[in-house]
Amino acid sequence: METKQKRTKVLVSLLALAGLLVFSTFTVAGDLEPPGAPGSTMKTLDEVEPRIPISQSDIPLTINESGSYYLTEDINSADTAITVAADDVTIDLAGFTLAGPDSGTNYGIYMSGRSNVEIRNGTVRDFYYGIGEDNSLGQGHRVIDVRALSNGAIGIYLKSKNNLVKDCTASDNGTSAAGYVYGIYVSSGSTVTGNTACDNGDSATGDYVYGIYAGSGSTVTGNTAYNNGYSADTVYGIWLGGYNLVDQNTAYSNGSAAGSATNMTLGVTGCNYVENVAP
Repeated sequence: METKQKRTKVLVSLLALAGLLVFSTFTVAGDLEPPGAPGSTMKTLDEVEPRIPISQSDIPLTINESGSYYLTEDINSADTAITVAADDVTIDLAGFTLAGPDSGTNYGIYMSGRSNVEIRNGTVRDFYYGIGEDNSLGQGHRVIDVRALSNGAIGIYLKSKNNLVKDCTASDNGTSAAGYVYGIYVSSGSTVTGNTACDNGDSATGDYVYGIYAGSGSTVTGNTAYNNGYSADTVYGIWLGGYNLVDQNTAYSNGSAAGSATNMTLGVTGCNYVENVAP
């Protein structure tokens, strides 16, 4: 009987000790219920890459500081819309259209002697020059996934060196040119890949029309040029400056009624051609 009472006392003591331990744990830990929903730990795009918006009210715009800019809406301009006066600039068209007055001699985006400017993801149309760098001292521009349409003389013109033009479409440019029409023009040491140039300079007469023009030492791959310069004096689907790497391009039906027409300048000095089609 005494042994049973002792066991009972020991069990009661153990239960009391366990209760104290549990109480102590809750006292130290505090309230386990959260005060509210947890906040987001994700950073916004502006926190990761601070960007500056461009709206209709900002046009005409001169960019004087390096940085990342983006369109917030479709934009119309009666003059040159955006002048880039700084290096290291990115302009994201964000799928919108930068449209000109379909007259005059203005630019959609203009540069002169700039370096490392990237323009991407949208449409530039109805200016005289869609996108233009007019100085050979410029370098390292990138134009990616841009549609240059119905500009009076030139879709994309980069007189600078070491450029990249990728996955762009240049179509129906040269609607009012008196001289030279270019769908895409790049100077030496550039890469031109995955682009389409078509129907540029179709209404030009007495002019030179180039679907794609690539300066010497350029890499020209995976492009298509067709139906450029229907009745101009001299037409080139793809013109090469020499010492180029030229691979997987297609050029056809350029200058169908022209005085002189060349789909692709095969045989230019020092060029390396692989699997190109130029009937």
